Amino acid sequence: MTTHKLIAAPTPLQPGGYIKVAYAARSEPLVPSADFDLEQVDDGYRITLRWKCPKPVSDASTDTNLWVDAAAVLAPGVPGAPWITMGAEDLPVQGALWRADRKEVTRIHAEGLGSVERQAAPEGWQVSAEWNKGQWRVTFELQSWPALAQHGQIALAVWRGEAQDRGGLKSISQGWIGL
Repeated sequence: MTTHKLIAAPTPLQPGGYIKVAYAARSEPLVPSADFDLEQVDDGYRITLRWKCPKPVSDASTDTNLWVDAAAVLAPGVPGAPWITMGAEDLPVQGALWRADRKEVTRIHAEGLGSVERQAAPEGWQVSAEWNKGQWRVTFELQSWPALAQHGQIALAVWRGEAQDRGGLKSISQGWIGL
């Protein structure tokens, strides 16, 4: 596993007005680093993320001040797609999203901030997660991911629910990570 330093997703870039104002002072990542491992398995990938999370949240249904922990891996859909803004118009990103309150992985597609579309994952995509001794370990098993195979780049995102991370409030890789 390789440790990657994470940065806070820039709040000034967030769509809408509330987040920009309410979280303007948030400039440091709440998850400063994540361990990352990627293995090619047949025509797919096994991607494992591990990060510190002292208070896991897998159910936020009884407290409106909490959100669930989550993680995502992204790949550019076309050359030049920016990771920091979740793509841009005609420059999509694709990815896999895990949320601690769900057993299934979700496929995501975006062409800019606030444009994330969630879809059922393709057949052969699955995720497993375990919280142990203050750390999450999430493993994505992604059979046949053409965007990753074609572009050879990946980006990471991690949300800590107890710290009110959600949507664009997250810790992200510093850029595309070349494979």
